[in-house]
Amino acid sequence: MDTYNFWQDFFDTYQSLSDWLKVLWLIVPPAFVLGLVALTMRFRLASRQMNNGLDGELVRSIRRDAQNRIHILSHTPLGDGNPPLLLADPAGVDKAERGRNDGQEQHIA
Repeated sequence: MDTYNFWQDFFDTYQSLSDWLKVLWLIVPPAFVLGLVALTMRFRLASRQMNNGLDGELVRSIRRDAQNRIHILSHTPLGDGNPPLLLADPAGVDKAERGRNDGQEQHIA
């Protein structure tokens, strides 16, 4: 086992391959590296373009708790002339369960 040389065995095997397989051995590894570099660059450019479109500040967040209730959290102070958020349709109420009476909504229990 002391006389075994990996590189000598590797190149001996390479020399015994057909010409087409030798060409593939020479083309495939650089093509793989170039493809990997191209995909990485495309991903980096796309992620930069995505981040440029999100300039601004976070105004509101929507969270759902364990009881399946929706909470809308404001990240800006409401006393600065910002109107509070008004919901046109109450959360968790189906339209079939609501009745209308003179423009007023009534919830049926």
